[in-house]
Amino acid sequence: MAVSRIITVDPNWNIAHIVRTALNLLERSAVQVDVPGGVEALDELERGCRLLITNFSVDDNMRGFELAMRVKQESPETAVIVLGEVDDPKEFDAETAHESNYAYLRRPLDVQKFLRVLLAGLDQTDMHEALFPSAMEAPVINNEMGPIPKIDVGAAQKVMDQLQVDLNSQTLLLASRDGKVLLERGNVGLINREKLANVMIPAVLTNIEAREVLGGQTSAIQFFDGENHDVFVLTVGLHHFLCVIFDGQQGSRQFGAVTRFGRRAAEDLIALIGAGAFFIEKREKTIDSRGPTARKRAAKLRETSEMEFIELARAEIPESAAPAPAEPEALQFEPIPELNLDDLFGGSVDNSLDVDSLFDLDDLEQLASENAQHMKGKLDWDKAREIGILPD
Repeated sequence: MAVSRIITVDPNWNIAHIVRTALNLLERSAVQVDVPGGVEALDELERGCRLLITNFSVDDNMRGFELAMRVKQESPETAVIVLGEVDDPKEFDAETAHESNYAYLRRPLDVQKFLRVLLAGLDQTDMHEALFPSAMEAPVINNEMGPIPKIDVGAAQKVMDQLQVDLNSQTLLLASRDGKVLLERGNVGLINREKLANVMIPAVLTNIEAREVLGGQTSAIQFFDGENHDVFVLTVGLHHFLCVIFDGQQGSRQFGAVTRFGRRAAEDLIALIGAGAFFIEKREKTIDSRGPTARKRAAKLRETSEMEFIELARAEIPESAAPAPAEPEALQFEPIPELNLDDLFGGSVDNSLDVDSLFDLDDLEQLASENAQHMKGKLDWDKAREIGILPD
């Protein structure tokens, strides 16, 4: 493979340092030429260039995207990356980003994204696919297997670091069955880790299905032989897996080492997860045996129950308009015809009626005193005549 030639354009020389560090991480050799401005970059372009990386603000007369368009006009095969500062635009609008023939990233850099784009530029692959990995088709994830158990990432990192020493592989990945990468050790950014994890999900699901046939707690090691990379996939229980990545010319000679050290690392990771590594909480599917009419009625009822009810305001009635409470009607008795008061009191009644002639006040006072002492109760008619209050 021919050595790639890279040109960095930055009056402050910061990009030159970033690119050298990235190349060391990727273990890629390249001829790097660092220039301060656009004029010098175009002069170096005549000597050939695989990748040009420029600052967003090149100088007072030229912007990074203007230099990128000049480079594409003079050397269409040259890949261009524009790096912005913190105060520069975060991203271009959707139309500009889609139609641009260069990649734009802003600092502080997403290391994974920058390394993917850098590799795409060096290998002359699609930089837009590396720049927007979310545009990839999402994997089909089986959601009927319940939650994925958690793992202590700090402790898992120590296990993977030891495995990296034992195998001397390029990169190690620890991922879960939903395609999420939990750890990456070794040459970070060597490969598109999200895409690799998503591609390897079926290998893990196959291990789960095989358990029902083979019985017991199964484990699997799968090997993928590629031109640029060789990948071993080791299951870690039923929910996680390890990807061990070698150079495309060396992986086929690592079966023994991966079987020995890889299995031991997988067992150590399973110990960190605990019993949940082999536990699957499947969600049972419920079958609705009701007819279509009943299902529609139930759905309508759910919609009604989920409606947001509006609380009506109470009407305020002024006091003047409120009806006055009705007065109770007086109780009236029928008149007594030919009422004779002489028959009632046993004597004549006139306006000069003397109270003393009707009652003996001394006897009445004595009776009241006795009644208070003995709590005899109310005075009846016979008792009153007996003590002489009323005449016989």
